[in-house]
Amino acid sequence: MSPITCTLIIVFILICLALFLLLGINPFKIEQNPLKKRRLILAGTRLKITERIAIHFATLFRQTRCTKKKFLVMVLVSAAGGFVAGILLFGSTDLAAVMSACMTPAPYFYLTVKSSSAAREEIEGLENTMSIITNAYAGCDDIIKAVELYVEEKNRYVPMNLRVPTPFDEFVTEIRLVNPNVEHGLYRLSAKIKNRYFSEWVKTLILCHKDRRLKFALFPIIKAMNDAKSMQIESDGMMVRVWRDYLMTAGLMFSVIPMMRFSNAEWFSILTQTTIGRLLIVLMMFTALGTAFYVMKVTKPASR
Repeated sequence: MSPITCTLIIVFILICLALFLLLGINPFKIEQNPLKKRRLILAGTRLKITERIAIHFATLFRQTRCTKKKFLVMVLVSAAGGFVAGILLFGSTDLAAVMSACMTPAPYFYLTVKSSSAAREEIEGLENTMSIITNAYAGCDDIIKAVELYVEEKNRYVPMNLRVPTPFDEFVTEIRLVNPNVEHGLYRLSAKIKNRYFSEWVKTLILCHKDRRLKFALFPIIKAMNDAKSMQIESDGMMVRVWRDYLMTAGLMFSVIPMMRFSNAEWFSILTQTTIGRLLIVLMMFTALGTAFYVMKVTKPASR
């Protein structure tokens, strides 16, 4: 089997694994007893890694109004575009296959950056929501009832066909109809809204579920969240500058290769035809992919 065929097979397997993870498909899954599965759900309150990933992508799709099918099409187009770009840049099928694999996460980066504005809009009203629920909980000492009061008030004057489900609506539905474990429901609620103050507020709610005397610790968290709003405006401008500088640097780094093709054919041949040259190009591509994840991490909103 030729190296080109092996590389294509590896890329195909990686893409299939990514699609299986995204769709939650497990071809080796053994059907469990429904009662045993129910006991396992009720027994565990913290979220599993797979559940966190599923909630993360569901939140990402909700904030960007993107569907799974559209995302899969974007992934396939990115992989195909990376392969074609690799052929044009390097003239090598092996390097094109590696570039195709490195371009596969591009839709995820795009949706993550796009979701930042939607997440900031959600956070604008999050402080008011937390304040309403906290005041209601301080009066009734019931977390579920406090959230229900907020949801009812929010939807009171909105027609049924115009209501948009929020994580708080989903929390009430899950507790009432799916899983009555309040702590597990709060962990899921915290995973759906990426905000460090909200996460701290939810953790305090979990402690309040065990000891109601801690409910007055919720108010300082809301005040601290209000004080952090001014920092967010400054960080937004910084994020744009960081992404701009990163894209310019990555573009300049890879633009050297096609320029070398026309200016010095011998060097271009050494770079794309020898083993050391190909390893250097592969290292460049994986470095660009790793730094893209790092930039995405450091440019997240300050409140996250």
